Amino acid sequence: MSIVDDLRVAHANAEKWNIAYPDGVEFAEHHAVDVEQTRIPTARYTSGDFLRDELAGVWNRTWQMACRSEDIPRPGDHIGYAIADQEWLVVRQPDGSVKTFANACRHRGNMIKVGCGSSHELRCQYHHWCWNLDGSLRDVPDRHLFVGIVDEEYALNEAACEEWGGFVFINPAGDAATPLREYLGAVADQLEPYHLESMRASMSISTDLACNWKVAVEAFLEVYHVQGIHPQLMPMLDEVNTAYEIIGLHSRMIVPFGVPSMRLEHVDEFEVYEAFAQQSGSTVANRTGNGGAGYHADSVSVEGLFDSAGNRIGDEDVRQYLITKTASKGAEMGHDYSGLSRDQLIDDYHYLIFPGLVFNTHAGGFLLFRVRPHATDPDRCWFDVWRFASPDTARPAPDPVPNIWVDQGAGSFGQVLDQDFENLPRVQRGMHSTSLQHVTLSFQEARVIHVHRAIDQLLAASRA
Repeated sequence: MSIVDDLRVAHANAEKWNIAYPDGVEFAEHHAVDVEQTRIPTARYTSGDFLRDELAGVWNRTWQMACRSEDIPRPGDHIGYAIADQEWLVVRQPDGSVKTFANACRHRGNMIKVGCGSSHELRCQYHHWCWNLDGSLRDVPDRHLFVGIVDEEYALNEAACEEWGGFVFINPAGDAATPLREYLGAVADQLEPYHLESMRASMSISTDLACNWKVAVEAFLEVYHVQGIHPQLMPMLDEVNTAYEIIGLHSRMIVPFGVPSMRLEHVDEFEVYEAFAQQSGSTVANRTGNGGAGYHADSVSVEGLFDSAGNRIGDEDVRQYLITKTASKGAEMGHDYSGLSRDQLIDDYHYLIFPGLVFNTHAGGFLLFRVRPHATDPDRCWFDVWRFASPDTARPAPDPVPNIWVDQGAGSFGQVLDQDFENLPRVQRGMHSTSLQHVTLSFQEARVIHVHRAIDQLLAASRA
């Protein structure tokens, strides 16, 4: 059998289930890399020196999502954002724009604001030094007792700050930052039809993980691990026919849903349907919040698809049925899916906005992960999880949900994330083995390889 024939067999599901992929994405075997690129030194995950280089050369020079626009809707609304040991304060301006300032009083360093709130001024509670919402110095109590205070020199230091897709992004590089839209590149164009700005969070949970930030990010950049960590997903997604694309510093993969894994010898369509109803983030699965302790899916109606014995009836296969139901339910709720392809109505279009923002994007909803490094410990990171959905337009838009902190192991994030979070500390522990000098990656892990390329690119630029 020729290589071409081998590939046709390997990807037979794509033809059988009529799966279409957009231009630019390719199956794993087309992402050829050399041997050196597939060998990633473990020291990059365990070294404190390398973490310090990353903080200076990567995290202090890239765009990061600080909050959602609806978190600070009115002038004077503000919210804190921390990256490693740097504290920032995002503030809605009187003209509706956003600015981000170093959250450190120019007098004695006290954080000016903690958490979120609203104010007509930015006054430090320690000694009452005060700034206007635009960061300009407003008041210094007992100013006559200070020397050399020049207002312009004592304005709050500012990071670059822009909005896109309903998110507020900041870049600590300030005036040296590339414009956000240029940084996002094709990712912004590809995500525009999902109307992320119209979606609202039904869940917001934060925790810390006992692993390096890259171990956490990379766990969600490939589906090679599904067979080992998430076997319950295999009846409803095909990791073998997942396709990948590198987009500047960023990347995406497209995971077919409503299709069984080619690793399984036999899966009937009712099994595909049941797994999809329980695990998918699609509109048709009616995913809802569950008090911060995971989530659940209501039943998907099977009228017209299966009889009482679970045998399929009608002309549509289960994938097409779910696509049709997603479109009809989206229309019923007033969602705009006009810019989405047939396959986007069901498949997981999965993105990494480098360095640490990960999307599982679906018609009518998305799951969002934000990973941030620890300030000093390469064996720890911060992990934030949001579940977003497009509201029913016949109802008022819901208020932002409060963020909940959950100590690792103290609550559930849902079955899939619980499985990942249980495994990740074991990965980090293994990285410290004196018998392991590097990890070995495959073409299926092209997005993982690219993370390290991007890091090296930015570190080289920072040293130039």
